[in-house]
Amino acid sequence: MTTDAPTRSRGLLIGSALLCLPALAGLGLVLLPPLSLAMWQAALVVLEFSALFALPALGGALLALRARRSVRGRGASLLAASNALLMVLALVPSVSVWQTARDEGVRLDPFQYAAGFATSADREPVTVEYASPEGEPLELDVWRPEDGVPEDSRLPVVVNVHGGAEDLPQSLLPRWDTWLADSGGSRVVFDVDYRYFPDGDWSASLADVHCALGWVYENAAEYGGDPERIALNGQSAGGLLVLLAAYSDAPEPSCDTEVPEVEAVVAWYSATDGTAEAPPVPWRQRRSPVGDELLESSERMVGGPPEEHPQEYEAMSPILQVDADSPPTLLITAGHDFFLGTEDNGRMVDRLESEGVPHHHVELPWTEHMFDLNWGGLASQVARQSIGDFLADHL
Repeated sequence: MTTDAPTRSRGLLIGSALLCLPALAGLGLVLLPPLSLAMWQAALVVLEFSALFALPALGGALLALRARRSVRGRGASLLAASNALLMVLALVPSVSVWQTARDEGVRLDPFQYAAGFATSADREPVTVEYASPEGEPLELDVWRPEDGVPEDSRLPVVVNVHGGAEDLPQSLLPRWDTWLADSGGSRVVFDVDYRYFPDGDWSASLADVHCALGWVYENAAEYGGDPERIALNGQSAGGLLVLLAAYSDAPEPSCDTEVPEVEAVVAWYSATDGTAEAPPVPWRQRRSPVGDELLESSERMVGGPPEEHPQEYEAMSPILQVDADSPPTLLITAGHDFFLGTEDNGRMVDRLESEGVPHHHVELPWTEHMFDLNWGGLASQVARQSIGDFLADHL
């Protein structure tokens, strides 16, 4: 028994309508304010794999075009056009990052696109307790090159400081630690934990980072590292901390040590201005209940808003700590960051320029906060080469 043409065409139109739904839902997640942190996390994943959403949209467009041959009216044409538009929109993030890669001289490997997340590694680190301020034990992980450290050699050192919206452990994305250790002629990586911005005492976190930095300086040689060649690397809140640690030795470390100078600093999607004069946060954050929670958390860790504690917010603003003696700085900006507008890092670049500090800025369009979770993502590929080149030049 055969199906008549009208029935078959209706089936094609229904299929076309259904195939446009994944891209349409993904578009809503990416562009609209998230109602919860889980929705933001979903939007991050959608944006990182947005090109895959072009496939069902392409299928929907083809079905609608086929149905248009035997269906009167504009429905089939509208569905074909809608699916085609969604397909193009799904490709915009990848194409935009590809253009940035071209400008940065990075050759992308599309076959890495589905290489998985950066939350696991091919080996385990050596874990050491480096301090216990106020009785709270703090640990760091030591990641050495896969082939080990040649005898009597001293490798450059990278101290990595994780981000996060809560008290998370060190080595949050260990695949990046092993990459830092294995690439660029090999390095020794120390990934440190710290007390996460206690209420009313945000500087405790920075004091812990200063403590860890001093510990690394004193102990790097034991693990094959060169204490005179230290770079800092941090994401989000960790990026804020490494910028502050690189630019100033205040506050005092939370342990008995001296804060060494560093050769370079890398900060990913990190705020640089916390004062009342800072650029506004993205509109999606202002319209989201998650944004309200972030504001409450920020004010809680300082003790109130910037208007009430201007000196505290100035002290936690790297843009106000930069001077001509600051180390070379690499800023990596996520162009579609729910937590931070691009203007913040843009103003920081202007400040670095005015002070004559060697710097490089990579803005990755249509990427979200924590895009580096996706190890094989196009943005992560650009970031890897940018960091590798920067460290090769300055460490």
